[in-house]
Amino acid sequence: MISSAPLLLALRYLRPKRSFVSIITSISVLGVMLGVGVLVVVMSVFKGWQVEFKKMLLGFEPHVVLLQEAVYSGELPEGAAAPERSNWREVLHKMQSVPGVIAATPMAEGMVAARFQKSDPEGVELFGLKHGTDNALLGKLVKHRLEGEFDLKNDNIIITDRLAKKLQVKVGDVLSILASDTIRQMIRDLRAVDEEQDAAKAAQAREEIVVVPKDLTVTAIIRADTAGERCYAPLHVAQELFNLEGNVSGIEIELADPDQADLQVAQWLQQGLLPDDWQPRTWSDMHGFMLETVENQQSLMYFLLFFIMLVAAICVMNTTITVTVQKRREIGILTALGSRASQIISIFLVQAGIVAVLGIIAGLLGGMTVLHFRNDLRDFIAAQTGRDFFPQDIYFLSEIPSQIQVVDLSSICGLAVLLCLMAAFVPAWFAAKVDPAVALRD
Repeated sequence: MISSAPLLLALRYLRPKRSFVSIITSISVLGVMLGVGVLVVVMSVFKGWQVEFKKMLLGFEPHVVLLQEAVYSGELPEGAAAPERSNWREVLHKMQSVPGVIAATPMAEGMVAARFQKSDPEGVELFGLKHGTDNALLGKLVKHRLEGEFDLKNDNIIITDRLAKKLQVKVGDVLSILASDTIRQMIRDLRAVDEEQDAAKAAQAREEIVVVPKDLTVTAIIRADTAGERCYAPLHVAQELFNLEGNVSGIEIELADPDQADLQVAQWLQQGLLPDDWQPRTWSDMHGFMLETVENQQSLMYFLLFFIMLVAAICVMNTTITVTVQKRREIGILTALGSRASQIISIFLVQAGIVAVLGIIAGLLGGMTVLHFRNDLRDFIAAQTGRDFFPQDIYFLSEIPSQIQVVDLSSICGLAVLLCLMAAFVPAWFAAKVDPAVALRD
């Protein structure tokens, strides 16, 4: 237990004779405050970005997509038979009965080019989904709707607000859609025509190349910043665009626990639930590298911010050194009166602890204030500098997120106190070892 004498002396040493608060003490408190405040802001924003980005992904991305490989179209060896394509309906029925699966619905996916009237075509990924209340993915997408209705029964399409802005369209307009495979086939046909030596045959072949786009009516517009850049159309429309006939590209699955997607997929493969021509793809396979990038950046940032706290601790050490030099005579008197070295050391450790506590309180208040006005500060800085330091195109969020955790705050406060006490211990130990006769003579 620390007696009242070290506490009273520590408080006395923190205040000089001519002013209520010492300048060097204020600098030490300010250093701890800045270190704690920066750590609170950075850790909260990084954690919030990680949590919100994961929520955003799970809010529009299927938890698991089972993709069926294309039918073998190459040249087979003599006497070999083409591999048989498994029935996707059987796989669908099997997956619907697997424990942990909330919903399993067929889908078709691919790249298309969208065009409105005479505008330039825009490439976009298109998902063909089956309309119905049992489609869990549609249920998630409804939360991102800006206007219109989710109607995937007829020749309709749901687009993002970014695509709508690029093409200058609104709900009710009709888009011309061409599949990427169709465009590539048209390019191959045109190249073949250009290689034709006979001008008459080339002209006739060029006239026979006719590409008819699919006209789809925009029935709804969703937010791209929270629902991704993907567009959605009825399943039968996507099957027609991607030349799937009665087949599908895959099956999208919604799980009760999306965090267990990789584990459940591994169990399905181990149990042999999927035919050989089906391959799973989880949401973490698609976007897990971005979450890992955030974690790596977070670890690196913590390492760099540790040096800010170290600088704050050095400020406390300088304060302790200054006080021990100024109070060298008093230390000699206390030692001569019988004070133990531990009591002398405790005086300066209490002093450093008070500085750390004051800095921590000020840093927490400052950090919380910055977090509260974080988006206003971003807008102000962007208006003054003309540059957005949290661009939506990179971070996929319209606002700066924040997630404050008690564990993080406790670790920050504990680190600050520990570094300050360690920094003050060294000069306090040397001060306690001073010879009282030498100290009084000096």
